[in-house]
Amino acid sequence: MSDDFAPAEPIEEATEEEITETEPAFEPFYSSLDQWVTDWLLPNYSRPLRDVSQFRWDPQWWRCSEVVMRLEALWASWEKMRLEGGPGIVTFFRDYLDPMMRVILDPQGPFHAYDPNKTDPDGERDMPEPLPHSPLTVPDLFRLD
Repeated sequence: MSDDFAPAEPIEEATEEEITETEPAFEPFYSSLDQWVTDWLLPNYSRPLRDVSQFRWDPQWWRCSEVVMRLEALWASWEKMRLEGGPGIVTFFRDYLDPMMRVILDPQGPFHAYDPNKTDPDGERDMPEPLPHSPLTVPDLFRLD
């Protein structure tokens, strides 16, 4: 019985160096988080901010570490998914941007202490206190190994 499914020639696997040489290095469209927020997010994502019971946004978003971490994750996701075209951007909005912005803009969220009606947008901020923490009493409780 002949082997009709055997390749005519042996298949050679590419080495890591060959793969690296043929694939261009990833080049982000925006060079920084600040640039992405200023040039893409803010012009393309709008909510009514007059009523602080619905949405809160602080123009000094960069002072809030929680917001910076969340926006960095969004920016990285956007950079990757923009290369996928239409379906990637739809997924980005549905699964990443909309849910994350609901958390960021929530009146009880990271900007809960900011009130645009009472706070100078360019002035100093009283940052919210971090959540309280007590030292772990059971050693090695959360070790991965």
